[in-house]
Amino acid sequence: MVKKKRKEKKERKIPERIKIGYQDVAIERETSTFSKQTDSYGEYDHRKNTITIQTQLSDLDEADTLLHEILHGIAYINSLTVNGMPLDKEEKEEIVINQITNGLMQVFRDNKWLLDFFKDRIK
Repeated sequence: MVKKKRKEKKERKIPERIKIGYQDVAIERETSTFSKQTDSYGEYDHRKNTITIQTQLSDLDEADTLLHEILHGIAYINSLTVNGMPLDKEEKEEIVINQITNGLMQVFRDNKWLLDFFKDRIK
């Protein structure tokens, strides 16, 4: 009987910082709930300049949450959330960010080659 080797899962730790626009944003992990009492897995806080992500998420939820919070950072840093701009209401921002995140995650899952393609082209 031949035993198949189990493929070792590569553990990739999320870096402590990410650059979004002109800001260096800290990435933190937290087990407790966030300031908004919802079912959120993460939070972008422009005042603290942080992205906080809950621990013990599945790989997919962790990736989705990080992308979601990065998009919140992009929206804020590019002034899309100020009065008169497209995402000036929190409800609008959350709906748009959530839909774009889910759409991108589905594209990445369905087209495994795509992220490598981008990495090869962005130098």
